[in-house]
Amino acid sequence: MLETERRDGTGPEERVKRAYIVDDDDGFRKSLEFLLSSHGWLVEGFASPEAFVARAAELEPGLLLLDLNLPGTSGLDLLESGIPELDRFAVIMVTGAGEIRTAVRTIKAGAIDFIEKPFAPAELLERLDALDATLAGTLGEKAAAAEAKRLVDTLSPRERDVLERLLSGASNKLIGRALDLSPRTVEMHRAKMLGRLGAANTAEALEIARRAGLERVAVD
Repeated sequence: MLETERRDGTGPEERVKRAYIVDDDDGFRKSLEFLLSSHGWLVEGFASPEAFVARAAELEPGLLLLDLNLPGTSGLDLLESGIPELDRFAVIMVTGAGEIRTAVRTIKAGAIDFIEKPFAPAELLERLDALDATLAGTLGEKAAAAEAKRLVDTLSPRERDVLERLLSGASNKLIGRALDLSPRTVEMHRAKMLGRLGAANTAEALEIARRAGLERVAVD
């Protein structure tokens, strides 16, 4: 749950802005902690991904500023690990200049944004405020995607084959031809797939597949 609190005990409630920083550069991390805390953020820093993961379950949801280049487990390694603890944080990858190509990969892995070092403090604060304003929606989408991936992972290989081809709009007959199965067998796998996903119909199953990031397979 995203916390709210009254700053003076009389005014309207304001949600607490929380940020977590994972960076092995002590000087940079501490200067960023100071910048954010001096502008109303509750901030906690970690020198490694392992240190953050060890505490993640007990931390309140918030923005996670994750350095891309870390010794041992890199920021990208952590992001691509798919650990469930990350579902409660909106990840912003912090990169060095000239790493745009890799930064784009981080977006595909689940980061909501990336920032380049060095950055202008005022621009960073404005960007983080904007991302924080949409945090609840972002975390809701991440939770839905994580649940969709969990459901898709329960499918048998054949059920997944059918779902991937349904995403391309193929009929049972075409799917059967592609997989060397009878249309009746395809329908059987399709029905089991719907049951595993908890979907009432194919449209719901396709929506779950899209949320899970499942790629469609074209059928000739």
